[in-house]
Amino acid sequence: MLNQLPDLYYNIARSPTDVTLVVGKNIWRRAEILGEYRNSLTLFDEYIVKNGEKPEDIAYEQYANPFYAWTILVANDIVNYYEQWPRSTQQLNEFVNDKYSNPGAIKHYVTTELKDANGNIIVPAGKVVPSTYSVSYFDGTSTVTASPVTSVSYYTYEAELNAQKEKVQIIRPELIEQFVKAYYKVTTRGSGSVVGISRDEITM
Repeated sequence: MLNQLPDLYYNIARSPTDVTLVVGKNIWRRAEILGEYRNSLTLFDEYIVKNGEKPEDIAYEQYANPFYAWTILVANDIVNYYEQWPRSTQQLNEFVNDKYSNPGAIKHYVTTELKDANGNIIVPAGKVVPSTYSVSYFDGTSTVTASPVTSVSYYTYEAELNAQKEKVQIIRPELIEQFVKAYYKVTTRGSGSVVGISRDEITM
């Protein structure tokens, strides 16, 4: 998929005259088609990635073609698979244990949802607060003081981040061929290579 993108020769030297060029792929061309389709509610379906599931597994299940795995990465603007794709349970455990000396230690505290007697939300859930956080409110007849706080461990924090990554957008099966044709048309349009001193000079 990336081979279809035009080459980008980028100057990594500070001087615009004494240049040092590196060759990469013009991913800004990739972003152009994303901008065109991102707001289309009829193009995408939400999909929850199963434990250990890879893009090619989803592509085979949805499109009967594992080679369309790249469309899932493009649709979700994933450029770093190892950081942006959800880890399996085993991978998550290994990652957390390697990253933290004590994964079960408390990272921070967050609020739990608190409602009054009428069901009105006094404190929403998930707000990062000190461990001593408390709130006082009038509950119809008297003033009530509560401490709607719970601790979040390093492992729980990483698991929640990973769970967020499990929600991805996929191209609807009936539109996948149309998307693929449109994508290749955009990525191969124009000249085969671009030279730029900075991102502002790179055109799509």
